[in-house]
Amino acid sequence: MSFEDDMNDFVDITDKQSALEELAAQTLLVELFNAKQAEVFENVVFEGKRRYYIEDLTDRDYSLENTTPYQLDILGRAIEEHAWGNLLCRTTELLLDLFPEYHEKLLGFSCPWSKAQMFTLEEKTNYKPIKGGFYINCNHTALHACWFLQDLLDYFKIDKAAVSFLIHRPSSAEPKKVKDYVEQRFKRNFADYIKVRYQKDAEYADKVIRMIEKYLNPMLTKISKSYTNLFLFDDNATASNYIKKIREMINENYRMEEKAKKVLNKYLNYLQQYYKEG
Repeated sequence: MSFEDDMNDFVDITDKQSALEELAAQTLLVELFNAKQAEVFENVVFEGKRRYYIEDLTDRDYSLENTTPYQLDILGRAIEEHAWGNLLCRTTELLLDLFPEYHEKLLGFSCPWSKAQMFTLEEKTNYKPIKGGFYINCNHTALHACWFLQDLLDYFKIDKAAVSFLIHRPSSAEPKKVKDYVEQRFKRNFADYIKVRYQKDAEYADKVIRMIEKYLNPMLTKISKSYTNLFLFDDNATASNYIKKIREMINENYRMEEKAKKVLNKYLNYLQQYYKEG
């Protein structure tokens, strides 16, 4: 295939991605998921390079450490919050709007896993104000915040199976099967990007990927426990932060030859530009 053919294919892909991005900008991802218009693998929903996990609220999840909420859909009403406390506030307010009779019952709500009062009419430490004059207990780990959400839905007699909930997990908390899929997906797209963006052949692109695996990923594992693979980042800001730290490690290594430093920094440039442009 010629460079012109590669470029045409790249333009076609870019046009399709732009159309999807425009649709996504007008519609929340959880709504696209409900409409079966999102890319899904196993229980993962993709939004560009970002990926979110479908959380089954009908079951207690014990693997929620370092997770953050993303979007929640209850009875066709969508909420987007990236902090557990804010999500609990917004969800409670939505439920009270939908079922105003619960204003008189809310203080009677409790969670079987805690003796703490979940709603009060008095301001307390780690309680946040919500509409109706209530304060909600937000002093929870990610795990208990999610359990709180489940118990709250039960209290309002909401069918949890009909609620769509997307959360974000750092790569260290992702199942191996998903990480393998994401890594292969990334390598394929990254190789295509190198060939088109830098006018390189397939052999060169494959070499870049092998060198990143052999030399740069081991450096990353010395820096972070949460992120251990340069192919598994799903946002530019986090990727750029760790790429910067790897650069510093390379440039401060007095044992490494200057030529090797230059090559590795070039590969980091490819990665950084790919994440930035994606």
